[in-house]
Amino acid sequence: MGDMALTPGRQVERLLAAARDTIAEVPYCWVVTAAEDGGAHARVVKAFPNGAGEDFWTRWFLTRRLSRKSAEIRRVGRVTLAYQHNSGRAYVALAGRAELVDERAAVECRWSAADETPDTTAAQLIAVRVMVDHIEIHVCGVAAEPWGHGRTLLERNGEGAWRLLPE
Repeated sequence: MGDMALTPGRQVERLLAAARDTIAEVPYCWVVTAAEDGGAHARVVKAFPNGAGEDFWTRWFLTRRLSRKSAEIRRVGRVTLAYQHNSGRAYVALAGRAELVDERAAVECRWSAADETPDTTAAQLIAVRVMVDHIEIHVCGVAAEPWGHGRTLLERNGEGAWRLLPE
């Protein structure tokens, strides 16, 4: 059954499921922040799933408290997280509000989840929580064909409902 035969709600659910599956298989992603000069900075981070009771579309990563990345997040309050599956046939870009969470527990639970022994590095880290409100997805066989042309963009409203934006 092609995407055109799906109801809009079913199409959105299919895209969200493909995005979740891709994210679950990619341990590291690119975080992109807005540079002060109007450009962008991208770096690889270990992505962590949401916390207990949190929405799946809340994502986490750790960064140094005094890094340029932290300063850019503090200044702009938004980031993009880009995931590419090893197959090269799926990628997901998540964009949303980002906030620095300077709580030891928020860092330590993720640091230990990464199988790292707490050391002096952990003391320099701060957690970043990203509340996703836009998803761009290209998953072969799921996103609009021809695959890789155009965009498939989902947007989340204030109540948490997703909708597919027109191309």
